[in-house]
Amino acid sequence: MIKCKKDLIKYLNEDRIALHIERTRPRIFSDEIWRYEIILRKHEYWFNCGSGIFGRLIKKWYAIRHHRMSVKLGLQIPINVCDYGLRINHYGLLVISSEAKIGKYFNVHQGCNIGVNKCETDAPVIGDKVFFGPGVKIFGRINIADNVAVSAGSVVTHSCNISNVTLGGVPAKIINPNRGNPFSISNL
Repeated sequence: MIKCKKDLIKYLNEDRIALHIERTRPRIFSDEIWRYEIILRKHEYWFNCGSGIFGRLIKKWYAIRHHRMSVKLGLQIPINVCDYGLRINHYGLLVISSEAKIGKYFNVHQGCNIGVNKCETDAPVIGDKVFFGPGVKIFGRINIADNVAVSAGSVVTHSCNISNVTLGGVPAKIINPNRGNPFSISNL
């Protein structure tokens, strides 16, 4: 969670690194995902730290920009859910519940749903350096350990408390006990 300007700078930098971008600013006619992540992080910052009339105005402005970019790109990622190092690989149909908790260096493709089940507070808790392939579905009170890969089209119905494994299938089960996230940032 972003609690100060220093946190904001760290989140923005780690997100840029996770997206494998070396530039310091997004391009005007591309880099939509990077611009979306910048708006998401600034919305988080002003939501958590904005006070006074100026802070409330900026918070509202970033809330509107976040909503508009979400609709444009088909991404629904609430604030204060994803830790730093977020990597969204493609825009289009990505839904994350506001109750979910996602760790550092989350790598996600399009078509994924991370949501609640019957009870609105029963949401997934996803560890650090986790990879979700296209079309992964995960609902309810489910924990995913660190450095886990979930293959495309999988439906995760049970917790996985074992690190460095690959899950796949419907329902998802361990399909490779010796290899976790192949895209993990190894030097962090």
